[in-house]
Amino acid sequence: MKKQLLFIALFILSVTIANAQSKSSFSKGNNLFNIGVGIGSPFFGSGYSSSLPVNPSISYERGVTDAISVGGQVSYASAKYDGYNYTFKESAIYIGARGSYHFNELLKIDPKFDLYGGASLGYVTVSISDNQSNISGTSSGLGFGLFAGGKYYLGSSTAIYSELGYQSLSLLNVGVAFKL
Repeated sequence: MKKQLLFIALFILSVTIANAQSKSSFSKGNNLFNIGVGIGSPFFGSGYSSSLPVNPSISYERGVTDAISVGGQVSYASAKYDGYNYTFKESAIYIGARGSYHFNELLKIDPKFDLYGGASLGYVTVSISDNQSNISGTSSGLGFGLFAGGKYYLGSSTAIYSELGYQSLSLLNVGVAFKL
């Protein structure tokens, strides 16, 4: 009987501690700052080499509810085709707004994780040039994206993150996130 009471007491204590520690990794008022790199740009064609090995990206979001964040992002990508005495260069800058839905409370996941999905909408400016016809120019237009991502918090305010989907000129973004 004593063993059963002790077992029940330990069970209740562990559930209480687990619930006390289940504070979500995302909540209203959080400021999230991401510094990352994009890999796998669908923006440039086959045969191109990247001027940079990755596409740098920064983003910021603020929690407007315990599940929704909104903010902005900036990304850069560049590539070059060099063959048969012909060189073609292009680069792009994306500036846009983004929003995410954080699934932490809905899924009741470990507070070290932040799972989210979102969309981005912005403006892309593309510049091109070549070495034979002296073509150069700039064009711009609307850019959009959808993504699913996750953060793993190494401490209370620093995380590593990964986002998969078409956004910010890359198919995969990875980097470091800070909760300010």
